[in-house]
Order: sequence, then structure tokens, then C-alpha cells
Amino acid sequence: MFEKSDKRRLYQLMDMYLSGNISDKVFCDEFYYSYDLEIDLDTLTAIEKEAFSELSTVSDRFSEFEEDHIKYPKGFYTAEELKQKIIETEEKLQNQSPQ
Repeated sequence: MFEKSDKRRLYQLMDMYLSGNISDKVFCDEFYYSYDLEIDLDTLTAIEKEAFSELSTVSDRFSEFEEDHIKYPKGFYTAEELKQKIIETEEKLQNQSPQ
């Protein structure tokens, strides 16, 4: 796996998640560690900044607990919403080079 400060890690995490190699929670935790804490945003293209920022919003507010969704119906994202946002992000970035 790429270093947490390497933007290629974000692409790798999306691929690992969509192929079923990591769980929702692991994806969200690792995405947070990389995108929010380690990556220099100046290394991202404009489209990467926009796409990863949107994905960060969803992953930061993901909850695997049904009771969270019942108690705060608009406060958290579901596993299906997370997966859909990852797919959308990959589609937006398919012409980007993660180098």
C-alpha cells in the first residue's frame, strides 16, 4: 500500500473498497488518515480536490450503526450512500493520472 501522504493511496483505497478487500469502516478510517491528515492538497489537481472533498464529506459522516440513522436520519450516510459516492468519485477521476 502507498504511504498515507501519497495521493495514489486514495485511488488504491477506492479500488480496494469496491473490490471488497476492505470494509466501510476501514475505508473511512484510512481515507481520513490520508486525505484529511497527511496529503498535501497542493499535490491534487482541481478535479481531484473537488471529488475527494465531496467523498471526504460522505466518509466523515458515515455510520455503520442503524440506530444513528434512526435517531439522526439526515445526520449520517449509509453504506450504500458511501459506496455510491466512491463509484461517482472513481468515474469523475477516471481520466486523471494518480501519479
